[in-house]
Amino acid sequence: MEAQAKFEGWAVVEIMGHNREIGFVTTEYFGGPALFRVDQPEFPEREYELQRPQWIGDKHCPIGTKVQRAALPGKTVFVGPSSIFRLTPCTEETARQAIERLMPAPIKILNVPENAKLVTAGEVSEAQSSDRCSVCLEAEEDCIC
Repeated sequence: MEAQAKFEGWAVVEIMGHNREIGFVTTEYFGGPALFRVDQPEFPEREYELQRPQWIGDKHCPIGTKVQRAALPGKTVFVGPSSIFRLTPCTEETARQAIERLMPAPIKILNVPENAKLVTAGEVSEAQSSDRCSVCLEAEEDCIC
């Protein structure tokens, strides 16, 4: 009988239906069929400064905005190989960064940099019809993107 291949390591697992699981992946067998087990680590509540402009709710926050992200509990999911369209191995650090960027966890705005202001969705519509960058909302000549 031929031995089946196994995978063990950190990875981004992209699943049909536009879903994504990120974490430490191992191969597990339940009888004959194999499943990929994805263990996503827990993230505590944390504060940090935005390194790029970002929408938080209906407010566009500039670089340097201090925010607080709610805790993200760890989880384990089992994924069937036939539902995976891409599995990208990576380092633990890369996986943790991807989870931070891509997994939803509520964010609260704590502090906005001194010479900046929060912009609402309505103000963005106005900015898009002017000569402002649609990402950072600065005047085109001051764009940091």
